[in-house]
Amino acid sequence: MGLGHALLEVDRPSWRLTSLSDTVANRLSWAPWGLAIPVVASWMLRRLASLANISLASSVAVDCVMSLVIGVVMVAVLRGLQHAPTPTDEKPVSGARRPPPFWATVLVVLVWTALIIAVVSLLIGYVALGSFIIRQLMWSLLVLAVAYLLSALIDDGFVALLHAVQRHDGQGDLAHSTAMRVRSQATVLLSALCRLAVYALALIMLMAPFGEGPEEWARRAEYLYRGIAIGEMQIRPTSVLLSVVVLVLGVIVVRLLKGWLSDRFLPTTSLDPGMRLSTTTLFGYVGYVIVVALAMTAAGMGLERVAWVASALSVGIGFGLQAVVQNFVSGLILLAERPVKVGDWVSLGDVEGDIRRINVRATEIQMGDRSTVIVPNSEFITKVVRNVTRASPLGRVQFVVVLPTSTDPEQALNVMLAILKENHDILDVPEPSVLMDGISAGGLAFRVTGYVSSPRLVGAVRSDLLFAVLKALKAAGMPLVTPSSIIVTSAAGSVKQGIPTDGSATDRGA
Repeated sequence: MGLGHALLEVDRPSWRLTSLSDTVANRLSWAPWGLAIPVVASWMLRRLASLANISLASSVAVDCVMSLVIGVVMVAVLRGLQHAPTPTDEKPVSGARRPPPFWATVLVVLVWTALIIAVVSLLIGYVALGSFIIRQLMWSLLVLAVAYLLSALIDDGFVALLHAVQRHDGQGDLAHSTAMRVRSQATVLLSALCRLAVYALALIMLMAPFGEGPEEWARRAEYLYRGIAIGEMQIRPTSVLLSVVVLVLGVIVVRLLKGWLSDRFLPTTSLDPGMRLSTTTLFGYVGYVIVVALAMTAAGMGLERVAWVASALSVGIGFGLQAVVQNFVSGLILLAERPVKVGDWVSLGDVEGDIRRINVRATEIQMGDRSTVIVPNSEFITKVVRNVTRASPLGRVQFVVVLPTSTDPEQALNVMLAILKENHDILDVPEPSVLMDGISAGGLAFRVTGYVSSPRLVGAVRSDLLFAVLKALKAAGMPLVTPSSIIVTSAAGSVKQGIPTDGSATDRGA
C-alpha cells in the first residue's frame, strides 16, 4: 500500500514521480487497497488451509476465487491507466502531452495478454496455471515499482546534491566553471551507473521465481544448442533467436545511449551544438555497426565469414549504389573532419544559408527565404565551399564615402570615426578605421571599416552606420559628391546628347 501511495500521491501532486494526471491518480486512489487486501487475504487463506488440513478441492477453489479477484482488480487498474482524460476534462497545460514510449506500449500489451490467459485459464479449470500467472504478475509489478522509485530517488538525489554544491560555491571564474562542469558530468555518470545496478538487480529478481537464475535457465535449455544439421550447415534455433535478441536489444541500447548522450551528458560539456550532433551521430553509426557484427557472430558466423560477407556487400554496393555510398562516406568525413557543422553559414554555388542538419546522405541548408535546400554530402567534399562563420566569428562592415575635394579631410575622418565608436555593435578590437582610399577630380574617397561580433549583423549595422554618417555629415556642412553631366553640343549650338556621369567619367570626358 505504501508503494502504491508513493506512486500515486493523490494528496500531494507535486510529489508525484509518475507522469499521471490528477484525474487518473484520483481514479486509481483505491488501487493500493484493492490490490493489497486480496493479496493478503489469499496468503492468509492459503496458510489457514494448510493448518486446517482441508481438502485439495477446497484449497484449489479458494485459490481460484482469490486469483480471479486479483485478476479483476488488475484489469480495472489497467483500464484506469489507459483511459486518459480528454482535453476538456483537465485544465490546459503548456505544451502537448508526449505519447507513451514504445517499450511502455509493449509492456502494456504483454500484461493484457498475460491477464487474459490467466483469467481464461482460471475459468476453464487450469487453476494452477492461472494462479501462477497472477502471482508472477503481482511479483513483477512489485519489483518494477520498487525499481522505478529507487531509480527516481537516485536521479533526484544526485541532482539535488549537485544543486546544493552549486549554491554553496556560487559564481566563480573559469576554473570554477570547469570544476562545476566536471562535477556535473561525474554526477550524470554516477547516476547512470547506480540506476543500471538497480535495473540489473530488478532483472535478477524477476527471473528468480523461474529457477535459480540465468545459469539454471541456460542449463535447462541446453538441448536447443544442438541444432539441426542440414549437410555441412548446422542451424541452431537458439543461435537464430539469440541473434535476433542481440540485434533488437542492441538497437534499443544504442538508441537509449544516443538519447542519453544528446539530452543528458553532452549538454554538461563545453562542446558546441554542432559538435554534439556530430558526436551523437558518429556514436550511432559505430554502435549500429557493432550491433550488426555481434548479431552475425551470435548467429554462428565467425569473424572470417563476417569479413567475407562484408567484402561481398562492399563490391555489390560499390557498383550498384556508388552515389549513395559516396554521399554516405562524404557524410562521415563531414562529421569527423568538420569543415562545416550545424549552424554554419555556408555558400555552395548558388545556394547560401545556414546548415540545419547533416544526415547520412545529404545536408539540409535553410535559405534566407526560410526554404530548405537538400544538398548531397559529396558536394561539400568535391566542390569549393565558402564557410562564412568558420574561420572567425567576426563580421566586417565596410563602405566607401566620397566627399568633395574642398572638404577638410581631417574633420571628415574625425566625424566618421566618432560615428563608428558610438555604435555599440562595433567592436573595439579589432579597432575600427577610416582611411582615405583615393583622390580624384570626383572627390575624396574614404573607406570606413568596422568589425562586429557575428557576420549575421553586418547588413543591419552597415545600414545603421550609413544613416548615422549621412546625418552627421549633413550636420557638419559636408555634402556628398553629386553626379555631374556631360553636355555635348554641335557647332550650331544644338544639344546632341546628355550623359550623366560621376567624377571619373568627367575625367574621361576631359
